Amino acid sequence: MKNYKIVVCDDSKDMRDMIYKKLKSLDNINFDVVLADDRTIDLSQEYDAYLLDIEMPHTDGFALATKIHSLYKNALILFLTSHTELSMVGYEYQVFRFIGKNDLDSVFETYMKDVKEELDRRNRYLIAKDEEGNEMVVYLREIICIYSEGNYLNYATSKQIYRNREKLKNFKGDVFIQASNGMLVNFCHINKIEKSHILLSNQKKVKLGRTYKKDFLTKVMQCRIASI
Repeated sequence: MKNYKIVVCDDSKDMRDMIYKKLKSLDNINFDVVLADDRTIDLSQEYDAYLLDIEMPHTDGFALATKIHSLYKNALILFLTSHTELSMVGYEYQVFRFIGKNDLDSVFETYMKDVKEELDRRNRYLIAKDEEGNEMVVYLREIICIYSEGNYLNYATSKQIYRNREKLKNFKGDVFIQASNGMLVNFCHINKIEKSHILLSNQKKVKLGRTYKKDFLTKVMQCRIASI
């Protein structure tokens, strides 16, 4: 079982210690836990997840989240706060979950299970050949789109295109959504949806097929709701 590394950043030592105990008492979930405050958090170190207090004396959680995302684009961030009304603002910062300090006992274990499931999903991979024919590990989170070519699938990433012999239907669901005949796009890499095209994170446009559009938009909305 893979251990994920999570940093807990809160200016209150009592709160840090309480969360540490809760993390270590979870059933079937193992986290390596680092404790810090807004002055001691080491941003040169990338963590699998960040649990940030919003209200801290030197750097608030919103500013810290912005800095973390500038360094690590796909950082998994959770906010911890006594003011749940801030949750509507928080989603502007690509927050995975909001945890109210008054709700810790009722939601903490569920949210940590969600964190583990998301990290497990992000670390799924496949084996495919690169452009020189070498077999490589390709993480699903890095795949921008998948398109079929004969009996093969091509996996486009920001670095290059990989391919193997596989069926497109095996990737439908989760974050891969069908945009047109023979084309799936990764929801996490959608920058903009236009009338008949989708702009992806690599700045390339792919066709949004007319017969697929309604179902595509429905599944995009479901993915957005699931990420809240």
